[in-house]
Amino acid sequence: MTRTSATNSGGGSQLLDRAVLLLDLVADAGVQGLTLKELTEASGLNDATCHRILTTLVGHKLLSREDRKRRYRLGARMSIYGVKAARGPGLISRCDVALTRLRKRTTDTVHLMARLNHDSVCLDRRDGESIVPTLTGSIGGSVPLGVGPGSIAMLAQLDEDEQNFIISANLERYAGYPNLTEARIRELIAQTRERGYAIDNGELIPGVAGISVPIFTNGVFAGASIGFTLPCAKLGPQTFAQYAEYIAEEISFSSEG
Repeated sequence: MTRTSATNSGGGSQLLDRAVLLLDLVADAGVQGLTLKELTEASGLNDATCHRILTTLVGHKLLSREDRKRRYRLGARMSIYGVKAARGPGLISRCDVALTRLRKRTTDTVHLMARLNHDSVCLDRRDGESIVPTLTGSIGGSVPLGVGPGSIAMLAQLDEDEQNFIISANLERYAGYPNLTEARIRELIAQTRERGYAIDNGELIPGVAGISVPIFTNGVFAGASIGFTLPCAKLGPQTFAQYAEYIAEEISFSSEG
């Protein structure tokens, strides 16, 4: 959408055009987001109009606003819309049966994660018999890339330049998670690349473990992962390796399908 189409439209469509323009601008800005001043300059809208539309979008969770830096980013509802749009002949459909079988085989919570810009979003999940907290909370929930095994499994497959860019962009966001420093994330990436899957032995949520395997389709990284969340008390010497094998088998079947 051009600035002219957003500001010159007549009738009831004008407000919608302006809202979509602001959403597009924020989406293009990525994880850094944009300030009100930057949005007014880029959109051509005056401060009052721009602020009014942004406030409405934040109220509907289409955008989020960071109070400290006063920057706007895409909101939680956008992630949920993305998840719903992905249903059909895409990744969620291909992995549907795999998730159901994995849950039945282990009785643990299993989830499908995918990369969205600098975030890792839960596209689908099957809850296990044990009620355990998860980092994303529910379908549509997200965490910064670098947080949790589902995220690390994907981050580890990217080239070093892209890893560095994402880690740098998300660095301030990592502060909200216990002991999650840049050095620790790089250590987890190295370990994941060596073993082929990512793990968390109760480091982020006390008493809750996780394991994730990246998804490849025809040898190409698909920007997604499948993983388990389970109580640490259930872990045995071979649990992580065994669960990684279960996931790898299902990913292979799903890719062939």
